[in-house]
Amino acid sequence: MNTGAMQKAIKTTLGALLLALPVIGQSLTIPHIVDGAGWQSTIVLTNMSANAASATLVFHKETGGGNTGPWTPTFQEVVSTSGLTMAGGSTLFLHTTGKASDPLSQGWAELNADAGVTGYVVFTIRVPGRQDQEGTAPAATASNRMLVPYDDSNGFVTGIAVTNPTGSAQTLSVGFRTTSGGVAVNTLPAIPAGGHMSFVLSQQFPVINGHEGLAEFYSSSGNVSMIALRFNPTSSFTAAPVYAQTGAPLITASSDPYDPTMPDPNPNPYPYPYPYQTMTRAGGVH
Repeated sequence: MNTGAMQKAIKTTLGALLLALPVIGQSLTIPHIVDGAGWQSTIVLTNMSANAASATLVFHKETGGGNTGPWTPTFQEVVSTSGLTMAGGSTLFLHTTGKASDPLSQGWAELNADAGVTGYVVFTIRVPGRQDQEGTAPAATASNRMLVPYDDSNGFVTGIAVTNPTGSAQTLSVGFRTTSGGVAVNTLPAIPAGGHMSFVLSQQFPVINGHEGLAEFYSSSGNVSMIALRFNPTSSFTAAPVYAQTGAPLITASSDPYDPTMPDPNPNPYPYPYPYQTMTRAGGVH
């Protein structure tokens, strides 16, 4: 066999072996699923590999206080979301029923799938007399620190959904730095194991109402997953980026210290004791 023929045979053999190798599984989180009262979720799964793949979706419904329980939402295309099979290079669309007559249900989903499978969710709200509104959010890996640019000014609001996919409760510290340089720190209530919370950022933390800037969510005990949605004054919305990070937080009470001995040209509107946060810059967030 000449050299060229030998190289071709080796490449063919290696290619066949690689296709025969088992794929490595992965676990991703879809941090927010909503259905009912006019809301519909569409989960879109894509197998980016050449191999056939399997995917399973496990759902957790919010029951109150951040707790969740098992959830089996109804989908139009399949009876079960366990062991879904996908051909190589294919996409699967799964629509919840989204009935306006059904009560609102919300929670999150685990995507356990072969390597090469990824996904995202489309949120649709249908209101009589208005065009449908939609936004999207990706399935993602969990991390211990999240950076979220926010806009809660001039009628805009930022919606957050956060999931604790771990087996232990977690408390998140939250830091804010406005575009004008004001710094505030706070914490979220403890999120139970497997728990889920959703809120408007400026309602959960009124100190940032009327401002825009960067929010940082940090857990010292585990990983979380998160999405953000930006709503404009007409209630139209779109996905806002969430940047998964690791390591120590960037925005802390000592990141821009406030010296009470210095005269303040812009008096802090939140005098001590601060009702919502610890202000750390002269003038605070105002």
